[in-house]
Amino acid sequence: MTDKMDWAAAMSSEVFRNYAMGELRKEMQQAQNTVNKDAALDDFEAFQRRVNASPRLQQEFKKLQQVFTTDPEYTAKVDPQFVEGVLLLNVEDK
Repeated sequence: MTDKMDWAAAMSSEVFRNYAMGELRKEMQQAQNTVNKDAALDDFEAFQRRVNASPRLQQEFKKLQQVFTTDPEYTAKVDPQFVEGVLLLNVEDK
């Protein structure tokens, strides 16, 4: 009975309700971010398999990796996230 009364008293406090709602929002955002990161990693791995399955794509991404690592002027003009993604690819030699 005391737990119910304590909970009722806590829920009657606007400060506590705001705090609890904020904590719930944080937990939901963290869970959503984890799901988004997992999905992004899965998508990246699938793309990497696709690149490695195609000799033409392998060649093109190897060229891009070479340009991004040797030409800072060109690299500066390209979206940094794209550059990072291309450089993260592990392009297999066949």
